[in-house]
Amino acid sequence: MLKVTEMTGMFRKWAGICAVLCFCLPALTTAQEGYRMEVDLRGYDNDTLLLAYYMGERQLIKDTAFRSGEGVFVFEWDEPIDPGMYMVVEMHEMNFFQLLVDEGENDLQISAEHGNITESIEISGSPQNSAFYKYLAYLDEHRKKADRLREEMEELPEEEREALQEQLNGIDERVLNHQKELAEEYGEKFFGVFLKANMEPKMPEFEGTDEEVRRERFRYFRKNFFENIDLTDARLLRSPVLATKVHQYLDQVVPRHPDSINKAVTLILDEMEENRTVFRYFLPNLLNKYARSNIIGMDAVYVHIIDTYYRQDRAPWTNEEQLNQILERADRMRPVLIGKTAPDITVQDREGARVRLHDLDYEIMVLYFWRPDCGHCRRYTPRIIEFLYEFEDRGVGVVTICTKFTDEVETCWDYIDRTEGAEDLFNLVDPFHRSRFSVKYDVRSTPMIYILDADKEILSKRLSADQLFDVVPMFLDDDEEAMEMLEDETPTGTGL
Repeated sequence: MLKVTEMTGMFRKWAGICAVLCFCLPALTTAQEGYRMEVDLRGYDNDTLLLAYYMGERQLIKDTAFRSGEGVFVFEWDEPIDPGMYMVVEMHEMNFFQLLVDEGENDLQISAEHGNITESIEISGSPQNSAFYKYLAYLDEHRKKADRLREEMEELPEEEREALQEQLNGIDERVLNHQKELAEEYGEKFFGVFLKANMEPKMPEFEGTDEEVRRERFRYFRKNFFENIDLTDARLLRSPVLATKVHQYLDQVVPRHPDSINKAVTLILDEMEENRTVFRYFLPNLLNKYARSNIIGMDAVYVHIIDTYYRQDRAPWTNEEQLNQILERADRMRPVLIGKTAPDITVQDREGARVRLHDLDYEIMVLYFWRPDCGHCRRYTPRIIEFLYEFEDRGVGVVTICTKFTDEVETCWDYIDRTEGAEDLFNLVDPFHRSRFSVKYDVRSTPMIYILDADKEILSKRLSADQLFDVVPMFLDDDEEAMEMLEDETPTGTGL
């Protein structure tokens, strides 16, 4: 048996044979007239079993069953249960095994030996589950063969490993072919759909140099990534497959550029919108994904999702208060997205002279919002001073705005007086917040750093002080070749 917390590890362990081994889990289906599952788990001495299921990236408890007088556990409902991936989970140790159920398979009898499920399980009432466990046994057999070959290869010098590598490749090929055969045999039944969803696009042959072939293969893979998976099938939502595929695509396949991700997210969500259940899960899921992202510039994806779906009344389940909060958040973030012209504000220096931000003339401006009582700011400021000394001869300036107001502004100047080199920064304040800088620049916490070019376009933001040393030179060098390569990697479609 597997522990629930070890499920991801199980997927990775099997990945060495073939990508399909990463997703070898089953699911339950809906019955036309209710649903019943009887479990006889020999050697299990607890009186309770749980039934759990997947919902995207989460695992949730569906029901609890207690041992009957006959020594079996019965899960039973008068109404159909949602098809998807379910797990029979032992109490306390949280070991589990999985089951597939599809339409027409609504009365299961399961017999198995505790601690030896895969080898001992017998299932009646579900041909798909019987096939599934034969499939698991097939995978386990080939995994063991592959493990033995890898152990043998470790003992050999590099030049003598070719024959064993060919045997490993043969195992991969046999497993893939077996998967394809089963997927075709079971077609639109959930077992077939589940297997097919884990199959990668069939790669054609490409000609050219090694680098050209590599690039063409990746482009093809990116364009056809979803060719074997139905993004509107709610059964796959109730398994780890759909969420894993979607996040793999967005995190590893699409270039990490907001425009590229915006396009990919839109294509995915527009496709999913045909199924309300799938769409209702993934729309807030992706919204939260990019709200929490630590990757610079991903707030543009967050705003894009809000503007494209929530602002257009495409999330009708969202209550009015929550919707207004979401829309207001996007409105506050939109003016300071990367690529936008930075808001012009007028603040003042120590003598009270007014300073208009857009009047300042730097090739690159680092705009630094800070507070003297902010622990992170106390670590950032000395590094920013070092940064200024290293780059000021290249047209770089550092403009600081202390976020204290009224009589607390004096603490800003006290800190500057105490900190060596701080007076060399262009230090500004706004005692009465007349510029509304905290709103215009979305300063919810400090420290916060923006990088602006000579035209006051926002080049980057929310950097650490240390990152300035690496990021600013890229903008100073104006590496057009690197930018062209980035644009070349931007996808033209997702193959949906």
